Amino acid sequence: MKYLLDTNSLSKNIINKASKRSDVFIIRDVLDEYVYSPEEETKFKSTGIDVIDLEQKHFEKLIEVMKKHGDNFSLIRLYTGKGTADVLMLAYILAETEVQDTLFPEEYTIVTQDGELISVSKEYGINCINQF
Repeated sequence: MKYLLDTNSLSKNIINKASKRSDVFIIRDVLDEYVYSPEEETKFKSTGIDVIDLEQKHFEKLIEVMKKHGDNFSLIRLYTGKGTADVLMLAYILAETEVQDTLFPEEYTIVTQDGELISVSKEYGINCINQF
């Protein structure tokens, strides 16, 4: 099981607990939404939480997600600068789970407080937990 943290789930408490685990990750866009200065980024990177950079296969899945949910302004709030990481997390998980050459396929769970992200994730069969 791998856990992807959403921006709204990041707190000092969760960061401190997550840094001791090898199954907790964020995508680069979550980091970009979370940190506002080079000092904050350096501090976050020292936690040891892995930051995932997206590849072409993830952006190809993003096209599919945007075709289906691009008009969902509760999910994607581009006018506020929020929600871009939500669809990228969905695309990442969909691309990673699409073809797995293993007897033990990886499972992913999104850790978020975002009700709309949880709702859309369920449509794709992606697990979510709200730690609050």
